[in-house]
Amino acid sequence: MLKLNYTDDGPFLEQVLATSVDAIAAQRVSLAVHVGEPLHVGPSRASFLLSEDLPGLEHLKQMLQKNTTGDILLTKADENFVEISLKGTWIAGSANAESGTFITALTAESERLIYRLWQVAGREAIYFIG
Repeated sequence: MLKLNYTDDGPFLEQVLATSVDAIAAQRVSLAVHVGEPLHVGPSRASFLLSEDLPGLEHLKQMLQKNTTGDILLTKADENFVEISLKGTWIAGSANAESGTFITALTAESERLIYRLWQVAGREAIYFIG
């Protein structure tokens, strides 16, 4: 599972191996109920831009040609960047909140590759939830 946390300090992507999307969502709902805070949990997409010349990006393109589920979309943003869009679940205080957590479960190979690309790109990538 990939977990993309959006905070005031910016986004942070992590690969979580021992937990399911359902378990993370259930824990967050339980916490919100116990502390009495509003919570939005719903389907969404998270997208981020990566440099077109990033090492490993070609491997992702080849992998996506074989997988047509729509969970991962890769589109050319401009001459220098591509956009990776992931299908998953947005967990936040409201549907339009700027801080929250996006979670998605993909194949193990896809998660490893996307996580590695994010690490290589560092904080130079541009992220958004939509």
